[in-house]
Amino acid sequence: MVEIRPARADEMADVGRQAARQLGLSPEMFQGMNPEWTLCAFEDGRVATTYAAWPLQIRFNGPPAPIAGVTWVSTHPAYRRRGYLRAIVRQHFEQLHEEGDVALAGLHPAWMAIYQRYGYGTVNTRHSYRIDPRQLTFAHPLEMPGTLREVDIAEEFGLLVDVYRRFREERNGLVHRGRAMWDAGPLSEPPAGHQRTVLAYEEAGEPLGYVIYHSGPGTFPTPGPAHYVEVMDLFAITPAAHRALWGALAAYDNAREIRWDNAPLDDPLPNMLVEPRMLDIRARDGIMARLVTVEDALTLRPYPERARLRFALRDELCPWNDGRWQLETDLETSAVTRVDGDVDITLTPDTLASLVWGRITTTDAARAGLLDVHDERALARWDTALRTKYVPYEAEHTW
Repeated sequence: MVEIRPARADEMADVGRQAARQLGLSPEMFQGMNPEWTLCAFEDGRVATTYAAWPLQIRFNGPPAPIAGVTWVSTHPAYRRRGYLRAIVRQHFEQLHEEGDVALAGLHPAWMAIYQRYGYGTVNTRHSYRIDPRQLTFAHPLEMPGTLREVDIAEEFGLLVDVYRRFREERNGLVHRGRAMWDAGPLSEPPAGHQRTVLAYEEAGEPLGYVIYHSGPGTFPTPGPAHYVEVMDLFAITPAAHRALWGALAAYDNAREIRWDNAPLDDPLPNMLVEPRMLDIRARDGIMARLVTVEDALTLRPYPERARLRFALRDELCPWNDGRWQLETDLETSAVTRVDGDVDITLTPDTLASLVWGRITTTDAARAGLLDVHDERALARWDTALRTKYVPYEAEHTW
């Protein structure tokens, strides 16, 4: 007998242990989840598949939007290939649609192919840096009238929250952080033998940026400095703040390498350096998102101009989305309605998610064969209408 239902309080320890074991993560990471936010498969009373969703808010081209932060997804090896995860996902989407409060779902994928089949599309790209601090040479002088100082987390945690909130205000993809997300992410305990440092840049007493990093010994194959610096979080509101924070990192003469695994695609640092190639920039996918109720999801973000976009959506998993739609936009409002007749393009939910988050343009999607074009002239209109103020950036280490 198979049941798909939320776990009970007395079952949460087993659910957390299985998720930790199957995902290869520390059991300490699987705590604090409300049983009502889970949806698991139980076969003959035993945990077969685990699944949960945090109630989060994410910036969607500026404004905040509610999103189900899917997590804890795993299936015990003895119960795989039985369709349990698909049944759970379908039931979760049906529940979100019927309740009508949350039109988006998002997650950090272990493998993109798993979730693409459920209509998730990748919505941001992350960059990683690996650079010798001696190669951080800046191309142009920049006045930095402020000062750097170390932040006492116990007394000044609010300083970090303030800078992060101000940076996030008009962005696209940044999640609203609770204290637990800070503690599990950028403020998590450093590796053994490493020390955490938090620096803030201020002008006239106003914080304009901060960096959180770990530093300590590493393993390197050749003689030279034996330490490295790991950037955990870096947000700067002004160019001077950005330059000052990276200047402080560049002064680590005893470090062989500075590492940052979560730089945004539009990070200004490469444009500031004499030798940006020395950053050894590497790109990888970020989070994936799903438009669970398309007519509600598309109106959550603002659009830069007036437009009328007509499309056919093929969505087998969420049949309430399947069909022909029209998105009408202007600078203040937008509306989504069902239509008959001709459409500009036909696409699937994964491609639509990538388009509306601004990760790729409609023209690029067409060139990659990700959609069917019925009116070539409409592509430029789609590109302009779906343009976002900032490229999508998601900075979380975990959720």
